[in-house]
Amino acid sequence: MQQNYKAFTLDHNGLAKSLQTQCGICEGISVDDLNKGAKHPPITNVTAIWDTGAEMSSVSEKIVQAMGLVPVGRARNYTAGGEIDVNIYVINILLPCNVSFAMIPVTGNDLGDADMLIGMDIISQGDFAVTNAGGKTTFSFRIPSIERIDYVNPPLASSQVTKPAPLVNASKIGRNDPCPCGSGKKYKNCHGKV
Repeated sequence: MQQNYKAFTLDHNGLAKSLQTQCGICEGISVDDLNKGAKHPPITNVTAIWDTGAEMSSVSEKIVQAMGLVPVGRARNYTAGGEIDVNIYVINILLPCNVSFAMIPVTGNDLGDADMLIGMDIISQGDFAVTNAGGKTTFSFRIPSIERIDYVNPPLASSQVTKPAPLVNASKIGRNDPCPCGSGKKYKNCHGKV
């Protein structure tokens, strides 16, 4: 059975110091209201940092002021600097490749140079992966979550999928012993090449 999902993948030229996406945000409006002909609020383009340490997404006070967002409530927020009281706003978030979220409550915070933080309220709705192969960071996200990703015990999609080989002290491997990487080659013809 094929599932419908939306996703995006971003490649960096090197190792990323933070995971960032360009996205659009607007005052919160429901999909039902849009379908009934309501006018779409203006979209503000921002740079969002993905933060798995944040329970809730946040927008900077600078963006709140620029958009004229009106608070819908208050909450206690726990930051690296301690506890603070913050305003709650409702926005729509428009990520790359039409990955979007409507009517999301976010906090208004001093985020330094950042426009927005994408927190676990968004991240936990999908599958989130980061790889750093070849010295280049690739960041990918899809909604909804459609499978369990497990690098230790991958699903058996073919007979070639095996569990990782146990770590072995390379100084105790004989040149004619099987390579511990699991290739099936002798160590001297694989990872033991000089």
